[in-house]
Amino acid sequence: MDTSRIKRFLVIRTDRIGDVILSTPVLTEIKNNFDSSFTAMMLNPYTKDVVSGHPDVDKIIIDDMNGIHKGFSGLKKLAAELKKYRFDAALLLHPTPRLALLCFLAGIPLRVGTGYRYYSFLFNKKIYQHRKTSGRHELDLNLDFVSATGVQPGKIIFKFFIPDEAEQKIDMLLRENNITGQFVVLHPGSGGSALDWPPESFGQLAAQIQNKLKLPVVATGSAAESELIDLIEKQTKNILRLEGQLNIKELAALLKKSSLVVANSTGPLHLAVAVGTDVIGLYCTKTACGPDRWGPYRRTDSVIAPPENAEYEKDNNPMQLITVEQVFQMTRKKLSI
Repeated sequence: MDTSRIKRFLVIRTDRIGDVILSTPVLTEIKNNFDSSFTAMMLNPYTKDVVSGHPDVDKIIIDDMNGIHKGFSGLKKLAAELKKYRFDAALLLHPTPRLALLCFLAGIPLRVGTGYRYYSFLFNKKIYQHRKTSGRHELDLNLDFVSATGVQPGKIIFKFFIPDEAEQKIDMLLRENNITGQFVVLHPGSGGSALDWPPESFGQLAAQIQNKLKLPVVATGSAAESELIDLIEKQTKNILRLEGQLNIKELAALLKKSSLVVANSTGPLHLAVAVGTDVIGLYCTKTACGPDRWGPYRRTDSVIAPPENAEYEKDNNPMQLITVEQVFQMTRKKLSI
C-alpha cells in the first residue's frame, strides 16, 4: 500500500492508563505528518477519559470486550462498526490475538503489528521488537509503529485536555484545605502493575516534607487503596486524602497544580509528566518493569531504584532498600528548598 495515501488511522491501545498516555504521542505524530488525516483511538471503557478532548483524536471507539463485544459475535459486531469508518491503517500497539483478528475481519488494508507472535500472519506490516528485553522506553516502542507508515518521529509532545470544571473542583478543594502555595502529591499504589515502595516509607517521607520543608502533602489513589493511605497517616497527620474522589481529568488538574509528584511505576506518574509536572518515580530494576521501559519519559534524573544487585525473591520486596532519606533529598533538590 502506498503509505502517502493513508488518510484514516486507527490506533489501538486497550490496556491501562499509563500505557494509553504513552501511546498518545503516536496520534500527534500522525496529525503532524499526514495532512487532513482522520485519527481514531480504540480503548477499553476504563481509559476513555484519558483521551477525551485530545486535540489529535477525532474519534474514540470503545472495545467493550466484557459487554457488547464479548465473544466472537461481539467481535464481529465491533468489526462491522470499524468498517463504517473505512480505515486505511490500523496500528495495534497492544497486541492480542483477538485484536489482530478484529483488524483482519474489519478489512483494514494496512495492519501494523508485532512480528513475533503466532498470530502475526494477520498483519501485513510487522514490527520486530521484544518489548520486555529491548532496553527502550515504551513510548519509543510505540513510535516504531508510526515509522512503519514512512514517518520519522520528531519532537515528542504530550497533550492532555483538562476541562474547566475539573480545574474549578481542584481549586475549590485546595482552598477549602488552605493549600495556597506549593504542595507535594504522593501516590503510594500502582494497582498491582509494579513492585511498590512501602506505604510506611511514604508516610515517613510525608512527615519530613511537612516538618522540614513546611509544605502540604496530598495523597491520591483509588478507593481500593485507602488502606495504603491509612498506613501513611500512621506516620504523620494533616495530609489531604483524595483517594477515590477524583476522576482522571480532576486528577490531572491536581497533578498539574502540584509542585512535585512522588509515585511508584503507575499511570498517574505518566499523567504528571504529560501535564508538565516534575516527578520522582520509584522503580524496581527487573527488566520487564524497570525504568528503562516504564520510567518518566526522558527524565532519567527523576528515578530512584534499589541497588542493581538487589535480589528479587518470593516474599522479598527490594523496594524497601530505597531509603526515605534518598527520596527526601531528591524532593528537596527538585523543589529547590
